Amino acid sequence: MMITPFRSRFNDIFDELDSALSMAPTTGTSLRGQEMPAIAMAMDLTETDKEFKIKADLPGVEKKNVTIDALRDNTLLIKAERGEVKEEKDEKMHYHKIERSYGSVQRSVKLPETADLSATTAKMDNGVLEIAVAKRTVPDETKRIKIT
Repeated sequence: MMITPFRSRFNDIFDELDSALSMAPTTGTSLRGQEMPAIAMAMDLTETDKEFKIKADLPGVEKKNVTIDALRDNTLLIKAERGEVKEEKDEKMHYHKIERSYGSVQRSVKLPETADLSATTAKMDNGVLEIAVAKRTVPDETKRIKIT
């Protein structure tokens, strides 16, 4: 029957979507009954003559719950966690909708070889993480070989 290949491909599309979402922090339920992303980290990456700048939105995340690791291959790994908000139970209060989420998220940013990760600064204000990575000059490693 012809519908079987279509159904198989249709299921593959949802499997790919769920696989991509599995790398994100989770809470809630996806289209296929699996967990959905909890918090996101939208970011901007800009460059000037002197530095690279990263701005990441982390609403509701406290500075103490953010880490930035410089990895060997000129990659920054940014991790953040928003804890669950404990609310007092009130017998008279009934929730109609709960959309606020908690969990952890991480993003990696691969920077060019001109990035000097040893000269990196970061600050966080009002849920916006700002990272500045200085640039360094990379010596031209071209070497002429004499032909004999």
